Amino acid sequence: MASSAPTVACCEETETIANLNFTDKVVYFLDHTSDPAEGNWIVMGCPNEGTRIQLPTPMKLTYNGPKHMEYGGAKGALNKCEEESYTITYPSTRSYTTHPIFLPTEKVEMSFYGEPALENETVDIYLIKLTSGCAHELLDSFLAGDIRNLNTLFEESAGEEYKKYSVKLDECGDISDYNLGLLDAGQYCIVMVQQNQDRSLTVLSSTAFVVTEHKLCISSPSSIVKGKDLDISMSLEGAAGNDCTYAAVLIKEQAYKANIEINSNGTKAGTSVIVNEVDLIEEFDINSSNYRSKLTKNELQTEIQTLIGEGKGAIAIGEVGQDKLSLTAFDLPVGCYYLLVGAYSPEKGLVGLNQTEVEIKPKGSSKSDDKKDKEDFTEPEKNIKKKDSCQQFVSNGKKVKFYFKNAATPVGYIEFYSRKTAGRITAFVEELKGKSSKVTEEPEGEVYKYINIQVGDGKLSSSKNIKDAIVGFKVSKEWIDENHIDTDTIVLQHYTEDQWNPLKTEKTGEDDEYIYFEAETTSFSPFAIVASKNILLIEEKTGGDEDHSISDEKQQGNSEIAMGSDTSPVEDGNSGLKIASFLLGALVIIAIGAIIKKRTAEKSEDENSEKKT
Repeated sequence: MASSAPTVACCEETETIANLNFTDKVVYFLDHTSDPAEGNWIVMGCPNEGTRIQLPTPMKLTYNGPKHMEYGGAKGALNKCEEESYTITYPSTRSYTTHPIFLPTEKVEMSFYGEPALENETVDIYLIKLTSGCAHELLDSFLAGDIRNLNTLFEESAGEEYKKYSVKLDECGDISDYNLGLLDAGQYCIVMVQQNQDRSLTVLSSTAFVVTEHKLCISSPSSIVKGKDLDISMSLEGAAGNDCTYAAVLIKEQAYKANIEINSNGTKAGTSVIVNEVDLIEEFDINSSNYRSKLTKNELQTEIQTLIGEGKGAIAIGEVGQDKLSLTAFDLPVGCYYLLVGAYSPEKGLVGLNQTEVEIKPKGSSKSDDKKDKEDFTEPEKNIKKKDSCQQFVSNGKKVKFYFKNAATPVGYIEFYSRKTAGRITAFVEELKGKSSKVTEEPEGEVYKYINIQVGDGKLSSSKNIKDAIVGFKVSKEWIDENHIDTDTIVLQHYTEDQWNPLKTEKTGEDDEYIYFEAETTSFSPFAIVASKNILLIEEKTGGDEDHSISDEKQQGNSEIAMGSDTSPVEDGNSGLKIASFLLGALVIIAIGAIIKKRTAEKSEDENSEKKT
């Protein structure tokens, strides 16, 4: 079985990431590249129109494991080197980081940005409505170990709940604003495929979206003071009655991410799915024998809080008809948060979804700027490791940028708009040996560097005199590798109001030695560059160990996954994008199925209980 093959219908060959061999069909999967304009990605709706919710950013998937699979009568192969692990990060432009929430009165449009080799090709767009029965049948087939026939799988799971559109791609291999029309409320999946000359299929891309029955309106303050809880109310426009259950999640901007790791040693028991350092299979006790188990509301809140992380957000789930909720936010740190709210009906499923933003401000923040016209963070010489400085002319209302060309510290530049004319002044950066003498405690996490920044005599370090300030800094790749750092957790923390507060930090680039970042700040004072370790490290398996596990697995029959041990030449870096995009789709399908099964099982248990009583 080949691990990779070109699609045979295209005028130019396009490389595939994987193939699945069923008894009736061979299915190839086209790769994604990191280019959002030519990477075979589907975009839903217009980025600047309608209701859109923020997706976790970054969304990253890493796979560690064998490249050959055999399960339930089907065989699969991934186009990768046996010993490599791979990572893909979802595109970070607004078209991809936000997702539309459609209403039945709004037309659903999609665009596809394909590679140039697909120019003028004819493809089929399958629009599948995901029902509980669809997920049930698919998951039952997986659990029963019988997925050998693709046509049977499709008929049993999708049934008549799909539409098919044949479309010709343009000269760039794209589709722009293709109108799927008005759709009934529900959850949908789009799969784009190409029929090949040898009767095989090539999957070009896929995505999912939701059409909610009602628009969900959120009444929430735009900000609260640290130490207070967040009280919100919700309503569904045009809804008759109020038999819905509302749930709300408040999550810190920096914590709203999806780092997914799939690790396998070649056996089902040795496979884990890690999301944000939480093992989903272990945490939710997901396996073939207990997927119908029932979670209480309190248990569900606890599990979701575990995924969010302590001190990074809060969750509240109300009773049926309860349209006012209070989220426990008094112990959350200062910063910007996303508030996501959903409405669920036992008869119709998800009927409303929306999002807004909330800021938690320091106590007395409205008065603090008036008191702090001048910031003085003079550091004892014995605690200073390196210094750098730069002079610029500062004028009222003008943007000024200080470049530290000596590169003596991790800070490359600072910039801000000045609220006053100060003339020619000097900005100082100090890399410290330890935490600043003005700081009473260390920040949480692994500290890369402690830094002090002061502009002039300190007056221009205050938020009263500057706005829209940026700190540009770098982090050594050598330090990241030696300390097993998760680069997505690198953040600049700012010491204000007697506590460490993480700043909005974004990666701007990298070279052979450093990764470069920018952070937004309201003022200049002691800083710390902080990160978290990637604690879930995968031990390398020896060839003998792998052979042993495979041998044992085969003896257990096809109810377990059996992995081959063939090797192939090392592929280039794009292989990471290939394997991860394939696995992400499979993970989403299985996860949706598991959730719907649990929900339906819970309802069934309740009905049976009522009958008995």
